[in-house]
Amino acid sequence: MATVDALDMFLTDYANISRYLNTRLNSLLATQHLTFDAFLIMHEIGQSPQPLLLMEIAHQHHVSRSAISRQIGVLLKHRYIEQQANATDRRQKGLSLMATGRHLDQQLITVHQWTTQLGPQRVKTLLGIFTDFNEQIINNEVPASD
Repeated sequence: MATVDALDMFLTDYANISRYLNTRLNSLLATQHLTFDAFLIMHEIGQSPQPLLLMEIAHQHHVSRSAISRQIGVLLKHRYIEQQANATDRRQKGLSLMATGRHLDQQLITVHQWTTQLGPQRVKTLLGIFTDFNEQIINNEVPASD
């Protein structure tokens, strides 16, 4: 298959999948005053066995502390997450999910019925491709010079 054909197929499929996910998730998220990025942050906080630090989240998302702070502010405002000062270093504040955040996270995660339709092996393959793309392409991309 020619490179151009592969790129065209990728772009078409990406646009369709992106529209589908945006429609499904954003309709649910909008009623809760959340963006998809804020939801991802909330979900990561909920999946962590210990409270996460703002800097850890910023590092994971490859964005600035101020960019994450805005998302965290929305989550705090709607009481989806809470901050707790570290007992040994009061400057560090761990973030953890509150009951309302946990409930919302569970509600949104149940939208994943596509995993059942595709089956475990195809889901594993798809996630492997995403992981490879992230590690080999995105994480190794040379920043553009200004």
